[in-house]
Amino acid sequence: MSVTKGWAKVTVLAAFVAALLLGTLLYAPAAQAKGGDGTIIQLRGSAQYPNANGKAKYKAEGGEREFEVELEDARALKGKVLTVYANGAKVGTFRVNNLGNGRLERNSDLGQNVPNIHAGSPVQIKTAAGVLVVSGSF
Repeated sequence: MSVTKGWAKVTVLAAFVAALLLGTLLYAPAAQAKGGDGTIIQLRGSAQYPNANGKAKYKAEGGEREFEVELEDARALKGKVLTVYANGAKVGTFRVNNLGNGRLERNSDLGQNVPNIHAGSPVQIKTAAGVLVVSGSF
């Protein structure tokens, strides 16, 4: 009878260890996802540049804030300097490469100006003449 009780204890212990391991595996991905990639929105082409598109990303974690804007498929603007606006304020500029792509990155930890983004914040990319290329909202 003591052998049966011994196996019962081993079985219960094994089930407990298995549950503990399973719980750890299920919890770990959730912990890694915290903060994640931030919030990403799509930027759509304007009437003047309907094929242009892009995305904007905002991430705030602790005291650090990151803001990134990408433009794609704007070959008509290759070589041009475009201006990025967030919440109506100028964030910075970038030059469109030969493929019609461009990028602007800002990080507060590098001492760069990073806009405060919230739900509904508009993002726009415009030409030097103020013509809208792409836009979207968080």
